[in-house]
Amino acid sequence: MLLFIDNRKAKEKQKKREKIMISKKRLAALLLAGAMIMGMNTTAFALGDGTETKPATASVKKNFEMAEGLDVPAVTFNFSIEKQTEDAPDATIESVSYSDKDDKGTLSDSGKYIISKNAKIQFKQFPHAGEYLYKVKEVKGDKPAEGVTYSTDEYSLRVQVANGTNNNLYVKSIFAEKGQKKADEILFTNTYKKYASLEIKKETVGDFADKTQQFDFTIIFEKSATEASLIKFNGTITRKATGKTENVTTTETGVCNFKLADGDIITFKDIPVGTKYEVKEKGVGNDGYTPSVTVVENETSIPEKKGNEKEDLSSLNQGKKNLVGEKTNTVTFVNNHESNNPITGIITNNLPFILLIGGAVFAFGTLAFLKKRRTSER
Repeated sequence: MLLFIDNRKAKEKQKKREKIMISKKRLAALLLAGAMIMGMNTTAFALGDGTETKPATASVKKNFEMAEGLDVPAVTFNFSIEKQTEDAPDATIESVSYSDKDDKGTLSDSGKYIISKNAKIQFKQFPHAGEYLYKVKEVKGDKPAEGVTYSTDEYSLRVQVANGTNNNLYVKSIFAEKGQKKADEILFTNTYKKYASLEIKKETVGDFADKTQQFDFTIIFEKSATEASLIKFNGTITRKATGKTENVTTTETGVCNFKLADGDIITFKDIPVGTKYEVKEKGVGNDGYTPSVTVVENETSIPEKKGNEKEDLSSLNQGKKNLVGEKTNTVTFVNNHESNNPITGIITNNLPFILLIGGAVFAFGTLAFLKKRRTSER
């Protein structure tokens, strides 16, 4: 009898232990599920929520950036989507293409043009309800477009598939993560850059123009919107009189001072398109020259602007800095020294001395006349 009671108590203790183990397993499962849900809610935004009649969809956003002075190049961007879940179906992403027919729109606050386009993500048939994981990135390809900076970003894509009526499957939600952080869009940004040159020319014209006289200039550069910082630019001066060349370099703040005489040209190369600048010719006072400046900005001529001999003459276009575009960029300063009467130029430059001499001659003549008159009266 005692043996029977002991066996029964042992069985009851075993059942209690089994119940406790089952409860612990259930609790662990619930905690795990809760952690997954909480993690999903705090690490990802839903790119799309769907219903059985209208399943969730997702797309890739492409931002193509460029500075002023550039035409939109012909380029196609491709993407890859790789499944990370073993039985996930294959998926594809449309390509995105650009050409010179695309409208650049208006400049953004950052001073860049940003052309945005979207590419749909398409999935094949899912085998069952559950969560499927994918990795999305941009593919540079074997022949990348010249001047284009490609994105190296990667995204994780979580696709949740649910059972609908009559066991029909549909995409209930799509989430994106980037580097363990939530992402409300799958965005790839590309930047297009090119480099160009700028020529500054000097001409002196007119009957009394001094072809050997050098004039003082200052140029100030401002970085392109697609550049992180302003770099130093090297310029080469070609002297017409000697055929020799001289090298100059801008400061860290983009400033360079130089001198040009008639026929001299200074050329700055390898300037990022979109760079802004201003060139000034220093006024020298009463030198008899009338200065003017003509600017060709990205192959577009800006109306001639005239100055005077006393003040600095700037290349600014209606108060705005000039632009280095991908095409022709030139600035031509012309100083005109003309006179209808050859003596006029001499008189203009030596007027004080002439007046002094003239006054002395007049005084001497008057004195001689008076002396002669007195002599005759005697």
